[in-house]
Amino acid sequence: MADVSRRLASRDDRRDRAQLLLVGALTLAVVFLSLSLLLNSVIYTENLATRQTGADVDRATTFRHDVVAGLGDAIEHVNGGDAPDAATRRSEYRTVTDAWLSKLANYSATNGLAGDVERRTVSEGTRIADGNDSTTLTPQNGNTTWTVVTDAKVRNFHLRIDGASLSGDVIVRIDDGTTRTLRIEDTAPKPQLRVVGAADPTCTLSDGRIDVSGGQVGGRDCPALRSVDLSDEVDITIEDGAKVNGTYSLVADRREAGMRAAVDTRNHPNQCAPPSPPTYNDSDAADPYSSPAIYAATADVSVRTQDLDYARTVRVAPGEHGAPPTEPTFVKYDVTPTGSGFSVEWNVTDPNGDFDRVELRAYNISNASVDAQSLSEPATGTASFSVGNASAYYVNATAFDTASSRRVSEIRHPDGSGGCPP
Repeated sequence: MADVSRRLASRDDRRDRAQLLLVGALTLAVVFLSLSLLLNSVIYTENLATRQTGADVDRATTFRHDVVAGLGDAIEHVNGGDAPDAATRRSEYRTVTDAWLSKLANYSATNGLAGDVERRTVSEGTRIADGNDSTTLTPQNGNTTWTVVTDAKVRNFHLRIDGASLSGDVIVRIDDGTTRTLRIEDTAPKPQLRVVGAADPTCTLSDGRIDVSGGQVGGRDCPALRSVDLSDEVDITIEDGAKVNGTYSLVADRREAGMRAAVDTRNHPNQCAPPSPPTYNDSDAADPYSSPAIYAATADVSVRTQDLDYARTVRVAPGEHGAPPTEPTFVKYDVTPTGSGFSVEWNVTDPNGDFDRVELRAYNISNASVDAQSLSEPATGTASFSVGNASAYYVNATAFDTASSRRVSEIRHPDGSGGCPP
């Protein structure tokens, strides 16, 4: 029988194993502690970086908002007075923004930002205004029903009426294919604005202020104006404007030459161009008047910090609804009688660069025939028509791009003698 024996561990062996276990446990504890500290450090660093980046994004966004607000204020400031031409408006805009951007750069530097603003484009338009609150809402010839703008995108449309002078209802129509009718009603104890067809149609004119673009009356929200859409090109007309004294102003995206020609043709359908008097005076020496304006401006905005590189292009058009305008616009349109016809000179710009052609037509007022035409002209050019001198003519120019068109028209007699009706 085999001898099976069992070796009992000595006291020293047990002591050695206990020491090894203790050392191993301490080693593991140190390792776990180190891992814990490392993990906490990583989490802290990530949280700190996230907080820093988030703060930088907030500061960059605030900087961009400040730029948009500042450029918008500059546009409205330079548009506020009269100007002889668009170049003067551009120069005033550069001067005003030069001073403001310098201060903005200093401010951003003290807040740990490397902020930069590079002004890019300026889109020209026309400001139409009547600042004399003692005159009625009528053009220079006193017509009580008349066209304010035609085929134009409009922003910052404001009216202010003198309620005490109101002697009957006055109507403002805004038509983009669908007509919205704004009726200024002679009601007691205060006049009110009614938007025909609106769910909540009336607002009291406590102080006469109507911000059509902003949807406000007297500085407060007017639910009735929510249904008034200025996001597309519109025609604006006033009916019975002689029944109230007041002021108004707006900025249209059409250049002044094309705007004045188009409006005059609407308001003086039987007079040679330019009519006497035209719809608008050409300076603020008399009301109402038109002047070149800045419709919109763009700028590149960039912000850099240790953890952020931010860049955006911003477009500023205070009080504008909807997308930017895309229709071509006439910078220049001149029709000169030659004795037996006309010489036409024009210049067209297109905001989105998809200009197609200009079409020219001479319509005989006597029999409505087209006696001369040219249907594929470039954006800038001149053309001559020979039509005899027996009648006055509508000399029309229509600029087309790939999606839209815009027309100007003047009434002329070939001999230049003013032989236009009436």
